[in-house]
Amino acid sequence: MKLHSGFVKLVILLLVTTLYGQLVAPFARSFGSTEAYYLFNKGLLAVLLVAYVVVTGQARAAGLTGSSRLATLPVYWPLFLLTVLLMLAPTTPPDAQTLMLFAGVAVSVGIAEELMFRGLVFHWFRDQTVRRQILISALAFGGAHLFGLLVTDAVAVILAQSVFASAVGAVIACARARDDSIWLPISVHAGFDFVALTAAGGIGGALADTPETVLRLLVSGLLIWLWAAWLIWRAPRHVPAPA
Repeated sequence: MKLHSGFVKLVILLLVTTLYGQLVAPFARSFGSTEAYYLFNKGLLAVLLVAYVVVTGQARAAGLTGSSRLATLPVYWPLFLLTVLLMLAPTTPPDAQTLMLFAGVAVSVGIAEELMFRGLVFHWFRDQTVRRQILISALAFGGAHLFGLLVTDAVAVILAQSVFASAVGAVIACARARDDSIWLPISVHAGFDFVALTAAGGIGGALADTPETVLRLLVSGLLIWLWAAWLIWRAPRHVPAPA
């Protein structure tokens, strides 16, 4: 049986981005904080991905052009609810410079991850049903977070993060299936990450190796998956493939 070309491209993409992460990892000590390193890492990755998509002529198909449909905003309601809950949590507000750093990290991650999983993956599997597109995108997104095991021994946190990421990815993919552009998914993704980083005081706080972190990620991930499952069940079989 012939393997779908999209899966081949997806595996290559994951391997290349993982190799990229390993190549830039030695530079981590050159930065003053984990967030500064992430800004360099994810920012450069976002630039490289955008350049690849534009040079290969996949910009329109991957959603870099086209108009966003604000009518898809209700699909994101679990993420908006989590964002509000994070904003209501008692925290010590960081200074303006740190907030700008968090914003840079959030935007870089949003562009890189949405372009990969709701842009390229959707394009590569455009011949499949919408349900398959959503599930492939979500599971690939969750699976990609397992590569965090290469840089940390916090196994439980990484596994829980993968479950949470797949759920969030499923919801965003359901919205993306109704949209011609990935800019709204990027905005929602970046906004959520920015609030999460601010509430936790940084990446270390957001992914602290504690039972509370694992429980929070698992419970919220499973609840979000319930909403995503409903959306996937109601998804149409096909949408017109982009030219």
